[in-house]
Amino acid sequence: MATSSTTFSKDQQPKRGRGKSERTKILEAMARMDDPKTQDDFYDLLATKAFDSDDSFTFKELLNRLSPIPKATSPLVQFEFDETATAHIQAKQVIKAMADGLVPADLGKLFVDSIQSTLKIQEVTDIDERLKAIEELAKNGE
Repeated sequence: MATSSTTFSKDQQPKRGRGKSERTKILEAMARMDDPKTQDDFYDLLATKAFDSDDSFTFKELLNRLSPIPKATSPLVQFEFDETATAHIQAKQVIKAMADGLVPADLGKLFVDSIQSTLKIQEVTDIDERLKAIEELAKNGE
């Protein structure tokens, strides 16, 4: 293999590493203070500030760390859906359920997008199978 000025070797390695993480930089800065602080000191201060009646922000942040608010999830919906129907019929079923108020519009869009994605996957799968069949025929000289 040809070598050039950009070829990596034992003697030619990048000069800069990944660098320090933000956490490491903060901990090092705390250690350099006139009155050095540790990570435990930081957490002690955070807990103290959280219970200060003039500081509502820190209390909320600490509470969110201790007991995070669960992420919102979509409601369960039920509507008539024929999984054996063609894709355009399925999409019509979803649109009808949206129109009847059984499915929120954002979920309906998600359903229709999922149907469309399924069609694309099927299309690529069919093309792949056909291509393999053609290659096999060409390989056998037919």
